[in-house]
Amino acid sequence: MTKEQKDLKKWNKEKEIIPVMIKRYCRGKHKTKGEMCQECKELTDYALFRLEKCPFKVNKQFCSFCKVHCYKPDMREKIKDVMRYSGPRMLFSHPIFAISHVVQMIKYKRSLKKETNKSND
Repeated sequence: MTKEQKDLKKWNKEKEIIPVMIKRYCRGKHKTKGEMCQECKELTDYALFRLEKCPFKVNKQFCSFCKVHCYKPDMREKIKDVMRYSGPRMLFSHPIFAISHVVQMIKYKRSLKKETNKSND
C-alpha cells in the first residue's frame, strides 16, 4: 500500500459506507426492497459528490468533526437522520466500523473538552 493509499484510506472507507447506511435507512424508513427510493438515491449521489469535493481527503475524519460544512442545510438534516437511524444498526453488519466510529467520536469529544478547558484557563 502506497503512502497516498494509506492517507486516503478513511476517505475511501467513507465512500463505501455512506451508500450502505443510506440504503439501510431507505429500507427501514421508506420500506423499499432492493432499489432505493428517488429521495435516497439523490441523497446518496449528493453525499458522494460532496465527498469527492472534500478539501480534507488526506487523513479524513468524519464530516461531523469538520469545521467546514459542505452540505446544504436541508441535505445535512437528511444525512443526520440517516446517521441516527443507520448508525446503531451498523453494529450488526459492519461491527468494526461501528465500534471504531464510536471510539473516534469519544476521542474527538475529549479533545474538544481539553481545548475548551485550556482556553478557559
